[in-house]
Amino acid sequence: MRIHHVSIPAQNPDLVARALAEIFAAHVVPIPHPPGTRLVYAGDSDGTAIEIWPANLRFDTAAHDLAPSDLPLPEAWPHHCYVTGAACDTQTILAVFAREGWRAEHAHNGPPGVGFSLVRGWIENQTAIELGGSDMRDEYERFFQRMGVAQ
Repeated sequence: MRIHHVSIPAQNPDLVARALAEIFAAHVVPIPHPPGTRLVYAGDSDGTAIEIWPANLRFDTAAHDLAPSDLPLPEAWPHHCYVTGAACDTQTILAVFAREGWRAEHAHNGPPGVGFSLVRGWIENQTAIELGGSDMRDEYERFFQRMGVAQ
């Protein structure tokens, strides 16, 4: 299985896309649909990307399309993704989040020496995301190998 892209809502898609592109040494690409969406594109052969959608969009099932809505984003939204990149490190991630005024913390999942580290952040202090550099990706992969989950 490969996850080629994820989508994240943002009040300011341009700002969020630029911040994530800085962290991952990626490119920001405007995409036409839905309007205002930005793609943070890794430039790899898998087409790995994070879509940053305007936060006010909701899927209109009757129209089979997206439409602006007055509905707010959930305040304690549990859904997130874990994204790692070779060009970033913990201090860079924390610095970018601090500069933007977004909460972020260096965290460890699992028992000491067994789990893995990550930076848990909240884009625009609203949307959860977990981020890490290549060192954290190595910890993550070793954790699952030790658990007998990874092949």
